[in-house]
Amino acid sequence: MRNLTSQVYEWLDQGHITRAQVDELYRHVCTPPSAASWRSLIAQLLQWAGALSLATGIIFFFAYNWQSLNRISKFALIEVALLLSLVCFVWLYYRGSSQQQSSASHSMFGATLANVALLVASILIGGLLALVGQTYQTGADPWQLFALWALAIIPLAWVAGFDGLWLLLLGLVNLSLGLFADTSSYLLDERDQIWLFIFVVLNLTFYYAFVFLGSLPSKRWHAPLMQYVSSLAAMGCFTLLICWMIFDTVDNKKFIFGIWAVYLIHLIFGFWWFRYRLLQVYPLALGGFSLIAVGAALLTELLYKDSDPIGGFLLIGLYIILASTGLSSMLRRLHRQFKSEVAASEMSAINEQGAAS
Repeated sequence: MRNLTSQVYEWLDQGHITRAQVDELYRHVCTPPSAASWRSLIAQLLQWAGALSLATGIIFFFAYNWQSLNRISKFALIEVALLLSLVCFVWLYYRGSSQQQSSASHSMFGATLANVALLVASILIGGLLALVGQTYQTGADPWQLFALWALAIIPLAWVAGFDGLWLLLLGLVNLSLGLFADTSSYLLDERDQIWLFIFVVLNLTFYYAFVFLGSLPSKRWHAPLMQYVSSLAAMGCFTLLICWMIFDTVDNKKFIFGIWAVYLIHLIFGFWWFRYRLLQVYPLALGGFSLIAVGAALLTELLYKDSDPIGGFLLIGLYIILASTGLSSMLRRLHRQFKSEVAASEMSAINEQGAAS
């Protein structure tokens, strides 16, 4: 349906059909959602909201009644809730597997009712770890709590194959690394820049791992939201690091050269890979706007390093406007081109299957 929509709008832009013909075509082709599909969607949303409200309610219940509950009551409450969430997952999983046998479109990965139970269990695992640390006063650093939490939910995220759990894992890993950097910043020279580069490498590793694994036939690694967030975090940190190095003097010239080389190589590789192989606009947009921001920082540093003329910022603003407009125009053109190429490849695959049969 998405390819049909793209083709119809392309015909409309080229003037082959009129708006009235487009409306008539959609009335004959598109099927409006039925009442049963609406009920299923609303029921799933309510179940998700109820499950997440239950998990957060348990956490806030502990925070509010911390002094009133004894040690046994605290552990019993959160362990019973964790056990119930796992039992609900098993029951919903086997019920969903029976539906999968009767319906080919039903998938066990993604935003299913069984996986919401795993998400609740993942949140409760963090509460249990925090309860252990507060009760027995283990003396562990905060980053160790989040690192253990991330390690504990890796099997759950792998079983679910769900964006929400992968995002929770990504957030916990970044948070634990940030807390570790805050407590152990004395380990590295130029520590702020190096830690920022470590964040770049971490998020890029997550991103490219899910890009390549997501191309596999299994839907377990299909997590587009995870790819969007990790790539945005990586390019945001990379852009901030480059701009920081432009305005701040760093004595280690090898470090500066290495960061610039990695940045430019990554931009070139990303342009080639997502322009000619995977055909994705979002990473191209991130790289393009990052390059615009770095260019604006370079112009600001080169032109106004020793003086600060107010009128000179008009040149920087004009550069940003023109570069952003040109990049947006190029991205729109590439988006239309990618859609037509994908539609043509799918049509050729259908024709080959028909010829083979």
